[in-house]
Amino acid sequence: MKRMMMALLACAAATAFTAGTAAAAQAADAEATAICAAVADENRAVWAEPGTSGGDVGWVTAGRTYDAECALVPGQSYTACGATTSQWAYVNYAGDEWGYVPSACVTWAS
Repeated sequence: MKRMMMALLACAAATAFTAGTAAAAQAADAEATAICAAVADENRAVWAEPGTSGGDVGWVTAGRTYDAECALVPGQSYTACGATTSQWAYVNYAGDEWGYVPSACVTWAS
């Protein structure tokens, strides 16, 4: 009987740990994919990767607001819009098309 109780307690502890870990992972995923509004500071190429090696895939237009992931993405160091940065904004530049713009080239509206 004592062994059965200990096994049940161990199982309950493992279940609670798993549920807590899953909830924390879901919260982290929700935070990582939060969408903000980013205004393009100038006409600028959008890149396939957070750097220029993947080639450009489109453009953002100065003054236009775009959906963007709130969290910046580290990548290749790049000089643009009066600053050098290795942080990139992941923006929705056309319908369901997403790509990377140097973070120095956007102003966060929200």
